[in-house]
Amino acid sequence: MLPRRTALACLARTLLVNAGVTARGMQLMGQLYVLEPALRHLYPDQDRRAEAMSRYLVHSNTHPYMLPFYVGTVLSLESLIAAGSLPGSTVPVVRQTLGSTLSAIGDGFFEGALLPCWALLCVALLVGDCITPALLVTGLLFLALLAFRCCSFFYALKYGIAGLAGLKRLDLINWAGRIKFCNAGLITLILWQLAPREAPLSPWDFGILSVAAVLAASWVVGRWRLPRIILWLALLCTLIFMDERLLGV
Repeated sequence: MLPRRTALACLARTLLVNAGVTARGMQLMGQLYVLEPALRHLYPDQDRRAEAMSRYLVHSNTHPYMLPFYVGTVLSLESLIAAGSLPGSTVPVVRQTLGSTLSAIGDGFFEGALLPCWALLCVALLVGDCITPALLVTGLLFLALLAFRCCSFFYALKYGIAGLAGLKRLDLINWAGRIKFCNAGLITLILWQLAPREAPLSPWDFGILSVAAVLAASWVVGRWRLPRIILWLALLCTLIFMDERLLGV
């Protein structure tokens, strides 16, 4: 097990990993920077340390929020390798598969569900002139993400590859699907909030039309694979035209 100070140094450096992103190696330089304190402790001999670092001189990329779990798992393996319990060839095999798996989980849960949910919730609160709740939601989510990073790092550092079973129990992929349903509801709420109050249609009629529009958009995206940005642009143009009284709605 790594000393607490060394582990905390690696954890803190995960916040800076994308500062070293390159087009060729992606997070290669950043991850070496993250792993360096631990590798320096595990391999006091310079030749062994250089050999350990050479295992990470390849293209590497994973989701930033899942990086602490990735680093914790890798360092758990390196601790076993330094102790002679595992061969050094174990890391390249695990590293490539682990990085891709965690990247898919992070993209689906954080980028595809949680962050859009935060953005939509803040928009709904700000449109309703609820500035303080929007700030509180943002602060709480920020703290929750930091807690997730810290807990996932130390959990993976302690259990290594076996920690993947614990990550599976979180069921983040299915939670992403549930959050996306909430996102659809938030979109409907925002459309209802933006409904012109002097329009011939009442806000409740506009809300019903908003629900129908969200369902229709979901069907179009699922059926024809139409990029969602096109639907967002169409919605934005419609709202602008309505606000400028260029549409008779």
